[in-house]
Amino acid sequence: MIRIIFVLVLSMACVQINFGQELQEGQLRWSEDHKLNLDDFKIKISTDQNEAVFSQFMISHALSGFDFMKRNLNQKIDNIFLGKASWIDTTKVAHLQQQLEFQQLQFDLAEIQSRKFRKQILKDKGKIAKGFDIVNQINNEIMAQFSELRLELIQATDSGRDKEQLNIWKIKIANELANLDEYRFENKKPIKLNE
Repeated sequence: MIRIIFVLVLSMACVQINFGQELQEGQLRWSEDHKLNLDDFKIKISTDQNEAVFSQFMISHALSGFDFMKRNLNQKIDNIFLGKASWIDTTKVAHLQQQLEFQQLQFDLAEIQSRKFRKQILKDKGKIAKGFDIVNQINNEIMAQFSELRLELIQATDSGRDKEQLNIWKIKIANELANLDEYRFENKKPIKLNE
């Protein structure tokens, strides 16, 4: 009987894994190989009422109570670009490729925060069995940090127009992504925490 219950619980967990991370139309999961392009921005606008460019990102999670037993939670936390909530008004943007690269840099910044989220959740995975308050707390902290860093990036680079500052940020972000490489979504290998 215990074996049957265990198999049922395990099956339910697998169903959640398969359905919990499905992307909807217009959504893109961060990938080192795919860079944002004009077709990814689904809202078409041409009015003076809005900013010329806007990108929306979402860091989401699909954790369950049994995840405290796992040694890798990378597949449980997603960094997603929401194309249906993003736009580029090509009538207002003079340097389209430069602006696309700047939007990608913001997506990369969100990926850093996703990796930090994955790392922190793995550290605190024992607390998940007691409830999801810890997950929500970490999620709120990560999103607040992302908002602050994104604003700092936008201000420091003059929305991507200051090429010197932009290069500084590109290097900074690339280094941080490399430092957190073990926590990328694609890595499914068990992770041993050293801290």
